[in-house]
Amino acid sequence: MEAIFGVDIGGTSIKIGKFVKGELVEYSSIKTNKEENGKYIMSEIFEEINKMLGEDTIIGLGMGVPGPVVNGVLLKAPNLGWEPFDVVERIREEYGDIYIKVTNDANLATIGEHKLGGGIGFKNFVFITIGTGIGGGVILDNELHEGVTGAAGEIGHIRVDFRNRRKCNCGLYDCVERYASATGLVITAQEKIPGRNTSLTLENLSSKTIFDEAKKGDEVALEIVDDMVEKLATALSQIASTINPEAFVIGGGVSKAGDFLIDKLAKRFQKLAFFPVRNTQFRLATLGNDAGMYGGYYIIKKEIEKDRGYEN
Repeated sequence: MEAIFGVDIGGTSIKIGKFVKGELVEYSSIKTNKEENGKYIMSEIFEEINKMLGEDTIIGLGMGVPGPVVNGVLLKAPNLGWEPFDVVERIREEYGDIYIKVTNDANLATIGEHKLGGGIGFKNFVFITIGTGIGGGVILDNELHEGVTGAAGEIGHIRVDFRNRRKCNCGLYDCVERYASATGLVITAQEKIPGRNTSLTLENLSSKTIFDEAKKGDEVALEIVDDMVEKLATALSQIASTINPEAFVIGGGVSKAGDFLIDKLAKRFQKLAFFPVRNTQFRLATLGNDAGMYGGYYIIKKEIEKDRGYEN
């Protein structure tokens, strides 16, 4: 049987899915080996794929990597130690003339959510993943929009403050991910907790504990969440005025706060956004950590269908 593989390379784990006739038939997760600047990552992925392959034939591989990609070349992935790295060529060395597509991991997750998750039914939407940082992807007219240098959807680096308060890992200051990510929430909490009457403590702080206490009505926790919502809604209002999407689909670990977060975000967005875009919908992503793996399958499926009208 012919098999397509979807691979999502994360900073701590790599998710690999085997798809046959449109169905996920086998799944594996392996640790991301960062030794010697990620020297062994690709060979360990191939080893796992070959074990999963069995008697089947690999015809395509869609892969997501944590960094911008241009023409199959990963420009930089600090979390892995790769820069620059021709990922497509490395796959080609292993598997020859198969269908190959490599893109940013958030873009791949965007495709997964578009086909199977929170983006179903939308022709134009923006996917936002909120974890330790903030990433995203853009679907325009049912197509992934990657931009000239693969940076479309990098909404975490929209500036939302101009006081040079928080330096971002990108080298700039006051990017939205320094305020509205899980990391940003903790930084804000560390600023607001001292000397305040709150159930939050500086020990064991996390975005989950902040949201849990906010849901219980803790005044300081609510301030922290509202500060995050203000910054994120500001960024999204700018995006909405630029591309006018039907919806924002919110995923990542922080999205586990659920409707409590989505309702606050949508309400504040409506106050900040230009009037023609105020009714942009807000949806929760549904595929979780598997979105990239499914996206890997669908991005190859599309290539095959374009090439030979083949359903797999």
